Order: sequence, then structure tokens, then C-alpha cells
Amino acid sequence: MPVTFVRFATAAFGFLILGQFFVGALLFYLLVGFSPHDVIEYYRIKSFHGLLETLIPHFLFMAIALMVTLHFLAFVQTKGNGEKVPLSHILFGLFFLDQLSPVAIAQGLESFAYLKIVSFVGFELVLGWVWIIIFSASLKSR
Repeated sequence: MPVTFVRFATAAFGFLILGQFFVGALLFYLLVGFSPHDVIEYYRIKSFHGLLETLIPHFLFMAIALMVTLHFLAFVQTKGNGEKVPLSHILFGLFFLDQLSPVAIAQGLESFAYLKIVSFVGFELVLGWVWIIIFSASLKSR
């Protein structure tokens, strides 16, 4: 496969993820807020059906996005390939915590609001870090 196509595909998908990064952060800020009290108030009024309406599309889209992202990561050359597996595990772990903590909040476990905020911010930061690795490695390849 020509390197030019790989760079184009990486850039195109990277811009999609970058857009998701900013839109997701903006929507979270505008709809939910970054304080634990705001998170509790937002998810307390949600029904289980309402949560599923959000969770299912997120799981489907993010499964595809993470699969593509982690395949790009697997195929780029980095100085130490030992960081790839832990980054993959951290990314999936933060994603699951981010998506499942609202269910706990809606069930009355208010301390999960802190987990929701930390996992959301952590997921966005780790995803951004992975794409920095992918972009920098793809620019170095011939």
C-alpha cells in the first residue's frame, strides 16, 4: 500500500477524531458540565431507557473508532512498541468507565459522578495522545 494513501487515511480519520474530541468536550460542557453536582443532576433525571438511547450509539461508534485508531497505532513504527498495549487497555478501560458510570449515577450512586468526569477527561486526553503518536510516526515513515 502506498505511503501517500496511508498518510491520507490517517489524516482523514484523525480529523474525524479531532472533531469528535472538540464536539464531545463542548457538548459535555454545555449539556452536563464539569462539576460533580452538575453531572449528578443531569443523570439523576434520566431513565434507564433514556440512558440506553445514548449508550448504544456511543458503543457502536466508539467501537469502530477505537478499532481503527488502535489498528493505526499497531501499524506505525514507534521507538518503543511496549507502550501500545497499555495505551490500548487504558483507552478501552476509560471508555467503558465513561459510558457505564451514568448508569450508576442514575441508580443513586452519586460518587460515580467523579468517576464520570475523570474517565471522560482521561479518555479524551489518552485518545489525543494516541493520535499524536500516530501522526508523528506517520510523518516519519517513508
